[in-house]
Amino acid sequence: MRLAGSLTIAALLPVLYAQDSGAVEGLVVSSVSGVGIGGATVRLMFRSDHYENVTDDAGEFRISGIKPGDYIATVEKSSYTLPASQALRRTSVHVGSEKEPVRLRFELLPPATLRGRVFGIDGKPAARAKVDVGGGQVKTTSEDGSFVFENLPPGSYTLVARPQASASRVQDGVRTEILPTYFPSVLDSGAAQEIRLQPSLDQGGYDIRLQAAPVYRVRGVVLDPAGNPSAKAVVGIVSKTAGGSARGFFSVPYGPFAVTDGPLRTHNSLIEPAVTGPDGGFEIPSVPAGDWFLRAESDTVHDEARQRDVMLYGGEEIRLGRDDIDDAQIHVLPSFDLGISFELSDGSPAPENPGFQVAFLPENDALPDVVSRRAEPNKPPRAENLEPGRYRLQARMLFDTPYYASGILVGNADATGQTAELSPASPPVRVILKPAPTLRGVVKEGEGSAVIVWPQSTAPGDFGKAMPSGASGNFEIRGLAPGDYYVVAVDRYDPREMTTATYLHGMISRAASVRLEEGAAASLELSLR
Repeated sequence: MRLAGSLTIAALLPVLYAQDSGAVEGLVVSSVSGVGIGGATVRLMFRSDHYENVTDDAGEFRISGIKPGDYIATVEKSSYTLPASQALRRTSVHVGSEKEPVRLRFELLPPATLRGRVFGIDGKPAARAKVDVGGGQVKTTSEDGSFVFENLPPGSYTLVARPQASASRVQDGVRTEILPTYFPSVLDSGAAQEIRLQPSLDQGGYDIRLQAAPVYRVRGVVLDPAGNPSAKAVVGIVSKTAGGSARGFFSVPYGPFAVTDGPLRTHNSLIEPAVTGPDGGFEIPSVPAGDWFLRAESDTVHDEARQRDVMLYGGEEIRLGRDDIDDAQIHVLPSFDLGISFELSDGSPAPENPGFQVAFLPENDALPDVVSRRAEPNKPPRAENLEPGRYRLQARMLFDTPYYASGILVGNADATGQTAELSPASPPVRVILKPAPTLRGVVKEGEGSAVIVWPQSTAPGDFGKAMPSGASGNFEIRGLAPGDYYVVAVDRYDPREMTTATYLHGMISRAASVRLEEGAAASLELSLR
């Protein structure tokens, strides 16, 4: 078939496609200087439709041939981050087939520089010491003890220095060594000072003087479920005082943030792990005084019931401060899966995806957290690879939902707000859902603001929430449990700062109070802070 003389359908297709597609163009700039940022990737996404382009040296981009529809636009560049004002807001884009392209403008926070020096216990520069800011970023000090981290994303960091080598010194029967030391020259990670890096700034003066302390040897054996030595098991040791106690906090649409008075729980240790020999024995030569948790992981073994390889885990609590330990025993057991169901309190069927996941938070902070997931489509969620032990269970909201979790059961035993002993023999977890209150209102002159709501109670399992206000400052928040809350509207939102207990406590005097009742709605008018 031919059209208009010699014009074929094949030749006409590009013309028809161009008439039924749109374009997006725009600029990516530094939020500090306003200068364009080259090499940033701009993406448009909706379900299976995906388009992207990279900005030129002037920060400009253009994406053509876009199927008409509604998209979420994102931008990213290594070491750059989104400003706090955009932390809660997705950029929605409607693309039609109009001739004029949709114009977008993105701002990114440029990276920062962190520098300092490391000194030995004698006050002299410590050359070739290792300095760590986390995330695998490690620098080696120069001959004058100096170090520089460039292109760090703005945010909060904890700085720790490790000596190049540490010779032991024995005096009056006590062995001392130079140990990894946190800024500002402390051995306890809980006393480490958080460093806040501001975008585009070169921040210096973060000096660390290495510290020495008494150390002790830990020896022991790892045994498998049959009581036989477990060879090639990895044994780590973690301080029991390293973690903080966290409450829940949700930021929509970007997920949960923990509220804590101290450093967020970490499962990393500055002490190198040991590997057991053929007799299951291990030795960790230098451990400071304190309360510690020994944790062992074996090679994988095949689980016939689950038809897959699983790890064996075990742990043992120890206290050091007087003598070496030479007889520690760690019994490793298989990890296990635990099923999860969601039930409405009135007995009616729960939605297939009610908008929650269940977090398993170990009573011992040395163990890793586990979060439930849907292993297969149309299958109930489950927690996988749990280690036997005591856990506190939390129902965490994944997206806006008309329900709140009124209770969590392990089988028929109530586990709400308390710890539960979990093992391979434990029954499934049941989450009971009830209709959530609705909090709606308006922020005066607050378009583009964020609304933060948090419980006046500090009971474990209480949750707060933050989300952007809409057009004209309107907002609606669901998914919170009934109770008394504080509410405040802010013109910028930084989850790293504004979900800490210290910050929220300081905002109480400026916040409105509201009581939320089950299934009911409450309204507020807020002024911008």
